[in-house]
Amino acid sequence: MRNRGRIAGQIGQSGRFGKARGAWRHLQLPGRRAAGGQQQAQAKADSGPDHRRLPWLLIACLCGAIAPDLASAQKIAPIAAVRSPPANPVPSGQPVPLTLAETVALGLRDNRTIKSAYLQRVAQKFDLFVADTLFLPKLNLSADIAHQRVGGTTFNTSSVGAAGTWLTPIGTRVQFSWDRRDQLDSGRTGHSDTAALSFTQPLLRGAGTKVNMAPVRIARLQEEINKLSLKSTVIDTVTGIIQAYRRLSQAQSQVELAELSLERTRDLLETNRALIVAGRMAAADIVQTESGVANQEVAVLQARQQLASAQLALLQLLAVDPRTNVVAADEPDAEQADIDLDRVVDLGLSSRVDILGQRLALEQTRIDLAVARNNRLWDLSIGGSVSRQRVDDPILGRLDPPTDHNVGVQLSIPIGDFSYRQREIGATTSLRTAELRYQDLTQSVETQIRDAVQTVEASWQQLVAARRARALAARALELQQEKLKVGRASNFEVLSFQADLRTADTQELAARIGYLNALTSLDQQIGNTLETWRISLND
Repeated sequence: MRNRGRIAGQIGQSGRFGKARGAWRHLQLPGRRAAGGQQQAQAKADSGPDHRRLPWLLIACLCGAIAPDLASAQKIAPIAAVRSPPANPVPSGQPVPLTLAETVALGLRDNRTIKSAYLQRVAQKFDLFVADTLFLPKLNLSADIAHQRVGGTTFNTSSVGAAGTWLTPIGTRVQFSWDRRDQLDSGRTGHSDTAALSFTQPLLRGAGTKVNMAPVRIARLQEEINKLSLKSTVIDTVTGIIQAYRRLSQAQSQVELAELSLERTRDLLETNRALIVAGRMAAADIVQTESGVANQEVAVLQARQQLASAQLALLQLLAVDPRTNVVAADEPDAEQADIDLDRVVDLGLSSRVDILGQRLALEQTRIDLAVARNNRLWDLSIGGSVSRQRVDDPILGRLDPPTDHNVGVQLSIPIGDFSYRQREIGATTSLRTAELRYQDLTQSVETQIRDAVQTVEASWQQLVAARRARALAARALELQQEKLKVGRASNFEVLSFQADLRTADTQELAARIGYLNALTSLDQQIGNTLETWRISLND
């Protein structure tokens, strides 16, 4: 009902707006008529001697035409003002300071991507459990009871049975079955028991532990790949949280720098006013400083907007209420780190997640090829069975035939079936492709690590240069301000040096954050993020 009331209110406002627009058009029409009348009066004035009376008549007509419209216009209700949303779209309230370590811990606990990865691990672990039960005996129990009518004869029967299978790691398959059937009719009771035991042992195709253990080995390798996938997810998420935290810290520093620059420009404005009062500066020269103040105010607003965006981005990764006014408590201090290139490359090739995962996938492909080659062999196997049946018939009495048994050798040779060859070619191609992919990935990883190392070194050099540039810009501004006080510098020069200092501050801050992010990216490239932050996965 409230929504309907709001919608009706909006419709009513648009209706009043339509009436007001119609009244405005109505008010404009007499003016247009009056303008037309003035043109006609001017034409008559040029043509005849009675042109002096016509203007007064036109004014009287104009007043008579406008008066009713003004009265109606006064009755029009004003347009309702548009209300602002009651909630603040940016984080507000009491500041919540967080250190970088606290932020990473909070992300590990509440990040939805990490939670989703752990939920998937539940199903993946059970997949491994199912694969490990391949060589456990399987038993199936069955029972039924039935009422039947055949050829006018009605009888009731029941049956109970059990069937079991057992596969051994060398390929032996043992099967057991037992079945008991009973007649439940009075006067015609009877039952029969049947038990059978058989075995089959392959000698070529399907023989040996290498082939029969293949599904279990593949499942265990896949479990290791799943663990690496979880580790990769955590590394990427932690890296993203760290970078988002530093973007927030950078945005906070940008706000402080913008406010400091605004304060310096306002101080310059006060200095200009004092110089104007003292007669040492022209009043028109202060306009440039006032423009600089306005520009710095715009810069402050932009910095605050970027701060709000950085807060929301970090809160999204932490799965925290977006209204929380989170504040980065750690200052982005940077110190030079010594990096041994060869050691870092070796560490990355031995511990990076994608390299390890590709090695495991390559091993899976080799197992698939071994199975495909084994399937091309002839199906030669030995087998045997033992069965016994006992019958208690209501008419014939008890029947106890001897136990049946057999032992033999079976051979099956496929001719004209190229599907086995097709599978072998496909497995061979997959193995060669996986080997090429592993070689390409190895080179790519080494290239990425070397690039990450040179990025770290270049970022440090940029930071050193940015610090030196910032110190020189600050010194230059101090000198220009001293010159301005004695009249040896212009307003424009001071504003230019202030802009240079603001640029140097921003450049030094960006270089500091860039160097820290370069170190974080290097940790990610070599797969060492969890060790750096001492994070252990409960898996």
